[in-house]
Amino acid sequence: MDSWSVGCAIVLGLILLALAAIDLRTGYLPDPLQMALAGAGLIVLAVGSPIGLSWQMALAGAALNGGIFWGLRWLVTRLKGREAMGLGDVKLVAAGGLWVGPLALPYIMAAGGILTLVGALVTGLITRKPVWQGEMPLGPGLAAGLLASFIAALLKVPGLTP
Repeated sequence: MDSWSVGCAIVLGLILLALAAIDLRTGYLPDPLQMALAGAGLIVLAVGSPIGLSWQMALAGAALNGGIFWGLRWLVTRLKGREAMGLGDVKLVAAGGLWVGPLALPYIMAAGGILTLVGALVTGLITRKPVWQGEMPLGPGLAAGLLASFIAALLKVPGLTP
């Protein structure tokens, strides 16, 4: 793997790690880091995506990923009668779409859901309190799914890039 690919993975990983840590601690995904994630993704596209993502696929990833998550947020909020997902999660998958495109969304969603539930289970076992009755930050799981999808695309796992 070349140094550009490794550098891109490190930048992506550092931004996602910061977002995940802040979300775990505060339940909030700050806009300045979200903008850094999107800006870095645009720079990577301008120089040349190491996973071969085109501008069209990157922009489609941002629009589709963000649109689908916004729609899920709207639907689940209506069904539950209270906010079900923060806008930060929507922005995270939209900005992440600039890095991985739309084909990675199912993997990001699966990782986000599974890792969030595992985190809640582990936290519940440690604290001996049921976490599912409170808030569970989704950002760390989504961040892990984004980074894993990018690394898998770097390793040429089929189905992640056109």
